[in-house]
Amino acid sequence: MLWILLAAASLLIVGLAVWEPRFRKLAEPVLSVLVAVGLISAFVVWWTDDNAKTREPLSPVTADRPVATIGENQIRLENLQFEKSTPASSYVVTGTVHNDSTAFLDYFTLDVTLDDCPAGTCRTIGRDDALIIARIPPGQSAALRTSLVFPAPRAGPPEAPRWTTAIVKIQSSPAGP
Repeated sequence: MLWILLAAASLLIVGLAVWEPRFRKLAEPVLSVLVAVGLISAFVVWWTDDNAKTREPLSPVTADRPVATIGENQIRLENLQFEKSTPASSYVVTGTVHNDSTAFLDYFTLDVTLDDCPAGTCRTIGRDDALIIARIPPGQSAALRTSLVFPAPRAGPPEAPRWTTAIVKIQSSPAGP
């Protein structure tokens, strides 16, 4: 409400300064003070409003419910297939995710390393990770599809690619009501 009054007063002062030559000398300092008051009041409103908000937790876990954790060994990845995509150094990963825990799987990070292993000697081409939003209930499965991008190897595309996967940063929530 205060800002409406300040805006109306500013318009009145500008109008008087345009029509009344004697008022122009007074209009500039008055407008400067009004703008300063407006900025200060806007800052105070912003500051108090931001601090007045109650922060909601990022996770659905509340204080009265136990935190459910899922171990890396309770998530299984099956039938992972890596297909070349565009550009040449990117791949599409498909497969199945199984949640063998007693908690809801919300999301996890899939960490993948690509090695080129022709004739038994391996050289690492690169590593990438992908955030997988899963939302899988306990004991159930879901399809997995994500994209990974690796650095373009100087020696050309991998002749004998070897994929190493790991599940890290698991987020879960308790099962039940």
